[in-house]
Amino acid sequence: MKIEAKFYSEKNELYFLDGSKAELNSDKIKAYGVKWTEVGLDEDSYNEEFLANLRDKFKAMEDNGTYGFVVPECDSACDNEEQKEAFVASMKHCARRIKDCENIIGFAVPSEADPSFFMEELSAKHKHYIYFTKNSELSESNEKIVRY
Repeated sequence: MKIEAKFYSEKNELYFLDGSKAELNSDKIKAYGVKWTEVGLDEDSYNEEFLANLRDKFKAMEDNGTYGFVVPECDSACDNEEQKEAFVASMKHCARRIKDCENIIGFAVPSEADPSFFMEELSAKHKHYIYFTKNSELSESNEKIVRY
């Protein structure tokens, strides 16, 4: 299933396809934190029940005309490359489980992950995703990443 983009980003801002600016954290667009421990720390521990409930939540938002983006929360040790890659893999699995939610704009780039690697991994199957950040250095280096 291919999801058609409903937004685009330019100069670190989010826009609807008609060119109107999208207001983040409004009644229509919200950030949703998703904890790594809730998704599961590795492929042997992914919490499919949690992910199914998350998908249901996003589908209900879709019915209400509300959009959102996922903010990955690293709530476990992420001190070495192996742990960082496991964190990215968990968020990639989360993206797979919500892939049919047309109201998900994208994901925030977590500070614990290499930004290029994170975006590359998720974009492989979700080309319509837009990425978000609170990191001013990251947003200054890539104007396609939306500052929130």
